[in-house]
Amino acid sequence: MVKNPAQKQPRRKRQAYDPSQRKARGLLTVGTSLPNLAAPALRKRGFAQAKLITDWPAIVGEVLARETVPQKLVFPRYSKTDAILHLRVASGYALELQHIAPQIIDRINGFFGFRAVADLRYAQGPIPPQRKPRRIAPTRLNDMDEAQLRRSIGDMDNDALKEALLRLGRSVRAGRGARKDPGRESG
Repeated sequence: MVKNPAQKQPRRKRQAYDPSQRKARGLLTVGTSLPNLAAPALRKRGFAQAKLITDWPAIVGEVLARETVPQKLVFPRYSKTDAILHLRVASGYALELQHIAPQIIDRINGFFGFRAVADLRYAQGPIPPQRKPRRIAPTRLNDMDEAQLRRSIGDMDNDALKEALLRLGRSVRAGRGARKDPGRESG
C-alpha cells in the first residue's frame, strides 16, 4: 500500500504529565533545561538558537565573553544563514574586536556547523559582570565534636577509608552545627 503524502496522519496525543516519570529521570540542573525554557523569549530578540546566549563563553572564550554580550541576531528575510549579530561591547574594546571579527565569526559558525553569522555590529555599553561560582570555606569543628566524631568512627585498619569517613563526618556536622538541639546527642 502506497501512502498518499497529501493525506494527513493523525496526531499522536501528548501523554499527560506523570510525576513518577520525574523520579525515574532524577533531578535536573537548571542549566540543562535553560535553553528550552528561554527559547520563546530569546526568539523574540532574534535568537532562534538559544545556545548562542547560554554557550557564549564556550564559543568565544572567557576573555571575550567578559567584554562582549550578544544583543540580537538579525537574519535576512526568508533566510536562516548569513545573519548579522549585534554585540554590546565594553567601552574601548570595539577596536580590538574589529580586528578579530573574522575569527569570532568563524568560531560562531563552527559552533553551529553552518554559516549562521556573516557580520558583526557593535554597540558600546556597560557589560554586566559575570557571576563567579561561590566557594564555601569548610568550617572547622570544635575539639569536642572532633573527638566525638573520632570515637564514633573508631579504629579501622584501612586508613584511606577512615580519612574519608572523617571528612564526611566533619562536613555533615559542620553543616548542621547551627541547627543542633542542645539536649540531643548526635552521633
